[in-house]
Amino acid sequence: MSDEPEISVFTHHFGRPEPAVPPGDFFADKFDKSLWRMMYDEVGAGWYRNGFLYLFGAELPGLTPILDLWAHRLTPGVERTVIGRNAYGMLLVAEQTTDEGTDAPIGLLDPAAGTYATFEGLDFASLLSDWLPQDQLPGFLDQAHYDAFRQAGGQLQPNEVLAPQMAKDGPEDVLAYHSRMAAHHT
Repeated sequence: MSDEPEISVFTHHFGRPEPAVPPGDFFADKFDKSLWRMMYDEVGAGWYRNGFLYLFGAELPGLTPILDLWAHRLTPGVERTVIGRNAYGMLLVAEQTTDEGTDAPIGLLDPAAGTYATFEGLDFASLLSDWLPQDQLPGFLDQAHYDAFRQAGGQLQPNEVLAPQMAKDGPEDVLAYHSRMAAHHT
């Protein structure tokens, strides 16, 4: 656990989103909505690290159908919603938010590797206070390739990813990328 109080460690490491967007509505329960609102007030929602990360925005649940492409890697019958992504198309996925609320486990889908993993103790609060600030999610915050792309004048549109294998060819639509990678890893 971080030495800094609660989730303020997140803003210390990542700052405020630029640009900011409205927050996602990830929870059904009023209490969990209230807790999420307090977290959101502290960390915000939108683009972080010069557009490398998109976290907690209202549009993210719209990416949830992508998870159907990965059904062969996911445990069936588990409610899931996308809560974040990086420029390489890796997705942060909350599981069972209706039942678990802010204690919902969070998984990481890595389309390049074709893997989905959950981690003991990873939920909304620990994601903000520990896992992201301490770079504990394998490969999720490694933005060296993205930084080189940006330095060369590259720019991603909100619906695009910088697919690691496609770097020479440029950006790719996020749905097309996940479709291609899910088929590759079948």
